[in-house]
Amino acid sequence: MNESRQPPAVTLLIPTMNRPEFVARLLRYYASVGFTGRISIGDSSGPQGVSAAREAVTSVGDTLDVEYAEYPGLGLGDCWKRMIDRLTTPYAAYLADDDFLVPAAVDRCVRFLAGHPDYSAAHGAGVGVTLDTNGLFGNVVVCDYYEQTVSEAESASERLRRHLERYTVTLFAVHRAETWRAMFSDVQLIKDMSFGGELLPCCLSVVYGKVKELDGLYVVRQSHGRRYEQPTMFDWIATPAWFAGYEVTREVLARELAVQERLPVEATRKIVQEGFRYYVGRGMGLRSQWTNGSALVSVARTLWHTWQRMQPKPHSEFALDALLKPSSPYHADFVPVYQSLTTPPPGGEERRRSHAHE
Repeated sequence: MNESRQPPAVTLLIPTMNRPEFVARLLRYYASVGFTGRISIGDSSGPQGVSAAREAVTSVGDTLDVEYAEYPGLGLGDCWKRMIDRLTTPYAAYLADDDFLVPAAVDRCVRFLAGHPDYSAAHGAGVGVTLDTNGLFGNVVVCDYYEQTVSEAESASERLRRHLERYTVTLFAVHRAETWRAMFSDVQLIKDMSFGGELLPCCLSVVYGKVKELDGLYVVRQSHGRRYEQPTMFDWIATPAWFAGYEVTREVLARELAVQERLPVEATRKIVQEGFRYYVGRGMGLRSQWTNGSALVSVARTLWHTWQRMQPKPHSEFALDALLKPSSPYHADFVPVYQSLTTPPPGGEERRRSHAHE
């Protein structure tokens, strides 16, 4: 690290396992755009992956402030907690090793949170991309809007209810360090990764404060065959660890809601249970009895979907051709990410071909 740098305000938390080539691509991107925050990598890889990841960290020299730690075989939630416990910056954001957070947008979020104590998190617009290969580099064939959490109700109970009704992930947003610590303080009690590594922290994020979406491109997420995918709702609740994970999640959320709302835990537990009833039902594709029994509602739904199909596609400004136009407000921030996805480094063309048919 260059000792002349100012102390960083934000840390990007990057847990990884056996994907050193994605770590290397990400570090090249941040070196190319002059990122001045801290990058914290928590590596759960085996010896070969660790060796390659360390080589990637060494390759960027002192152009980036990189903190690298080995956590062999550690699960995602526990790895996150270790990384969060080491935080020394006042703000942080999670970043998967195959995604990109735009530095200018991260800085805007830091400034926003500094002036808005009633908000727990902030982010900007998101884009999801898919390449014509199953690896690091290729041609972008899908590019579309990526929805993230926006939660600005005044009460914590209402924010949680709406969050579970229309669930999206909050972890990519910038949060204060103390919020991260609170979000992950109980994950060691949960064996189920979906609860401990995502659902509980995301729900706590909206319990602790509002979540804002600011102008500007913030995150670009890559979809590919090597990405971790959450199980379907049915497969998830059929696992032996599900109910134990739900019980811990329910009690933690009820406890934190009681603090925020100054209500008895018995009352907030019912709020949490009702929210999860809707969340699980929606994930299973269940509909209300009233909806199924009403021919009028069925006709209205058909008319609504017909009308929707006739409307212009929403978020067309995030299509690839729109983002590549210099007139786009997202162009300057998108192009470095686009180049990182489509242009291998010198000597990297062979690797591009080797991943094309994985």
